[in-house]
Amino acid sequence: MATETRYVDFDLHIWREGDRYLAEVKDSPAGGSERVVLRWPFGTEPHEVLLLKLENAILKGRGYRSGPISGEERILREFGADVFKAVFRDSDSVARKFVASLEMLEKQPDAGLRLNLRVDPPELAMLPWEYVFDESSRADEYLCLKNRSPLVRFLGGSSAAGRIQVDGPLRILGMIANPGGDWDWLDTEAERRRIDEALRDEDIPKSSVHFRWVQGGTSDDLFDLMQRGPWHIFHFIGHGGTDRYLDSDGEFRSEGFVVMEDGLGGAVKVSASQLGVILEDGDVRLAVLNCCESARGNGFSSAGAALVKSGVPMVIAMQFAITDVAASRFAAMFYKSLIGGQPIERALTVARRYMRLRSNVEWAIPVLFTRAGSCVLFNSGPGSAVPVVADAAPRSAAQPPAEPMARRTLAQEEFRRLWERRP
Repeated sequence: MATETRYVDFDLHIWREGDRYLAEVKDSPAGGSERVVLRWPFGTEPHEVLLLKLENAILKGRGYRSGPISGEERILREFGADVFKAVFRDSDSVARKFVASLEMLEKQPDAGLRLNLRVDPPELAMLPWEYVFDESSRADEYLCLKNRSPLVRFLGGSSAAGRIQVDGPLRILGMIANPGGDWDWLDTEAERRRIDEALRDEDIPKSSVHFRWVQGGTSDDLFDLMQRGPWHIFHFIGHGGTDRYLDSDGEFRSEGFVVMEDGLGGAVKVSASQLGVILEDGDVRLAVLNCCESARGNGFSSAGAALVKSGVPMVIAMQFAITDVAASRFAAMFYKSLIGGQPIERALTVARRYMRLRSNVEWAIPVLFTRAGSCVLFNSGPGSAVPVVADAAPRSAAQPPAEPMARRTLAQEEFRRLWERRP
């Protein structure tokens, strides 16, 4: 088992005043910094255009595995290097605190620096900061691929998180929603199988984890299982996104959502705020949204950030479309490391490094939103718990998409069965 890493916070706040971006280190091993004006490198290019350019690089480069750096990865690396230079090297007082903090922790081999990034301007928050790249002579590496420098999206405006660490068995509830129709049919079997295998690892005590799949893909199915909690982790496999709407004041707003089944053969969008209400009943400490664009949005508009705002202490979500192979590799290695007693930040870093063995660009798609400090969610050890349980995945996850008439017939048969069982 790997040595547990103890993380110290480097709290960095970035905001806008007029046409300038400012930054300040609120706290770090070396103390706070002065406010500095960032020399932002993308002033002439609209951030929406920049984001599209980066997304295209990920889509085109995700099949590239080894050899010299591809043109697509070079685009991502140059973006990350420009951001690093602006925020961590040419930022005067902020840069000095960053370097001093790293030097202080070098004397502690089991310590790392958790970069708590709080970015207020929506046009900056939507960018993939996880690709920040240190091209200095000391490192020449992506910060998020180093165990000693994980980067998280810290949502300081949220209420403080309560106690996170789990006593006793770790209870995980998984859900697959694959409604088909207007939504692409997902090959979820590989991810489901990898999760099951990871939780049955011989190094994991058999009494330490209780895992269960929701037998259905509707919000009602999830609500029913949440009442049988607590569930410390909720893992969702499906589709997600962000919707814009006009509020009562006539202003456009955005909110993230996940896609579930409506019980009648179709699909329904469940907003992040609605999902947060359901998860609240289960005392969920960590939600993993393994669905495309669940981390996409401005400020709190993404499904991941909105879930944290609603009360879930930590959420891992995806900021771009992710392949089934990358998603399954992420899930398997993340849970294996987490259950092995690593902090969530370290488990995520290990999963990123494992993903990179098959894709040089997809490893930065997962984003950790949090309002909690670094902690070990679960420390496996002797206990009196039920053995690892991995119920069969819901039938809908393994079936091909039915035609509309067939879906309607199945729904009618299910409704008739339930009606006959009524009191």
